[in-house]
Amino acid sequence: METCYGKIVGIEEDGGTYTVFKGIPYAEPPVGENRWRPPKPPKSWDGVYRAEYFRGICPQVKDGSDFYLKECGANREMLSEDCLYMNIWTPAQRAGEGLPVILWIHGGANVTGYGHERMFDGKGFCEQGVVLVTFNWRVNIFGWLVNEELIKESERGVCGNYGVLDQIAALDYVRENIAAFGGNPDNITIGGESAGSSAVMNLCSTPLTHGKFRNAIMESGGGFDLFTSFGMRDMEEACQKTSLERLLGVKTLAEARALSAEELLKRINRPEAAGAYWPLTVVDGYVFPKTVARTALDDECSKVNYLLGYNGDETYMYEQDFDQNHFIREMEEEYGSYAKDYLALCDFLGKKDEFEEYMKRRNGEILKTGAVVLADLMDSQGHPLYLYCFDRKMPGDDVGSYHAAELWYVFKTLDRNWRAFTKEDYILSDEMAKRWAMFAKTGIPNVDGGKEWKPYTKEEPLTMVFDLKSGMKNLGENKRVAFRKEFVLGQKAHP
Repeated sequence: METCYGKIVGIEEDGGTYTVFKGIPYAEPPVGENRWRPPKPPKSWDGVYRAEYFRGICPQVKDGSDFYLKECGANREMLSEDCLYMNIWTPAQRAGEGLPVILWIHGGANVTGYGHERMFDGKGFCEQGVVLVTFNWRVNIFGWLVNEELIKESERGVCGNYGVLDQIAALDYVRENIAAFGGNPDNITIGGESAGSSAVMNLCSTPLTHGKFRNAIMESGGGFDLFTSFGMRDMEEACQKTSLERLLGVKTLAEARALSAEELLKRINRPEAAGAYWPLTVVDGYVFPKTVARTALDDECSKVNYLLGYNGDETYMYEQDFDQNHFIREMEEEYGSYAKDYLALCDFLGKKDEFEEYMKRRNGEILKTGAVVLADLMDSQGHPLYLYCFDRKMPGDDVGSYHAAELWYVFKTLDRNWRAFTKEDYILSDEMAKRWAMFAKTGIPNVDGGKEWKPYTKEEPLTMVFDLKSGMKNLGENKRVAFRKEFVLGQKAHP
């Protein structure tokens, strides 16, 4: 393949039916003086670049919860601050075939994750005639630090949002080069799960990406989720609340840049550093002129086709916390003067077993609210949105439809999971992969022989429920979802 930066070869797989290119540099290494600066285009090379193995991932804490260590495996790969690489799976036999492209953004709460995790693979999409691209981007302190010194040295007078800028750089690289891999730069779908889904919402909201993609997929995040509804801060305010001394034990940006990546990671995970920075986007006047939520309310998001959903349970999205007093304090902080009204709807309080059962699946409620709010909003603004709920209770234990469970199905990687999946699971996986691929091709996730998936409307609020028996349903809203929905849409939450 001949890219804008030089020749590149990958590895033919499955008898040559598709080719995978691993570890393609889409930006210069963000190291040394490039640390905490916007990504720069990669340098050209002579000869042939052999894209035959995955490259280093952004430094992050290797340990995870016991559940995800068992489910997804421990990250035992080399961590490296030199991490801005992407991977491309393509069924094209030559350049210029014009195949649809999915650019996938990994999750991990903006602090962990990488583009070649066990559940990700492009073979299933290649079987459908779709090119898949995954990539690594800067997470935790490397992607989200804000500091007044960074503002002063910036040509635009901004700081933070480096992870978002990496994602934009990956999108620009794909638009510039994907034709060489057989993809269509004018038919790109951006997709992601969890924090990756919020990243998709970010890319739909920044003016820097308008017109650069055709479709957007958001799984278990995005919409009006925790990141966009309440987590986004003003850049100057964030700088005032970020202490280099408390966070890193240094007083200047130069001292921070002199620390090794390993030392940075060690220092931000000290108990005394807790709360000294937030791995979140900031309103900087450049990447984000206003909050993502405000952008959506003002009908200024990208005018594209949307596919958005959540899992029925969303268990293990975060570590379980069964302290009722802590829950009440959190609700008081989140809802302010409305907390008493919300807590009155929590009929599980004071009942230990019911409270614990609710807390296990509470995130399903929260992410459903964020999805339905955006679905209602997009319908009122005249933009098509397809809503889904993945509700397959995973076989083998009682975790239900846990957070990220749908990824094994979408990417057709059930064989990489330890669970004893049934024939029906593989049929469900095949259906979901085909619908996602068709959405990337046409902006409509309907397939021959499958049940019609209609866009969500207020008049007909239907959700495609993916289970061993899938179909369109009106799932309704319980009293807490309805309350949170009205609260989230309140102007007071979105200056």
